[in-house]
Amino acid sequence: MLSGDEKETTITMYGQDKEFEIFSAKPTIIKSLLDHKHFDLLWARVIGDDKKHRVKDREKLLEMDGQIVALEGRMPIGVLTVKSKPRANNHQSSIVSSETIDSSVFE
Repeated sequence: MLSGDEKETTITMYGQDKEFEIFSAKPTIIKSLLDHKHFDLLWARVIGDDKKHRVKDREKLLEMDGQIVALEGRMPIGVLTVKSKPRANNHQSSIVSSETIDSSVFE
């Protein structure tokens, strides 16, 4: 298992894409992404029963026993914001918010 300092989160987008890809191995971000209604799972790595599983189905993932140690997925560009003022805290877990999003940003 990786230490906390080795667990990364990456955000990738290209050119005129309408979605970005996000990968994370940080437990707090994984939980927030799975709770976000606009997160589309591509795959997740689950460790349990002394086995590693690569799961691509979100429903199956939520029913599995074991620990989700990493995942990758897509989200609409409209949910991503870089603010002019910093948040009140500097915790990575706060980068994923589930606040209400105006659906017009996806048009």
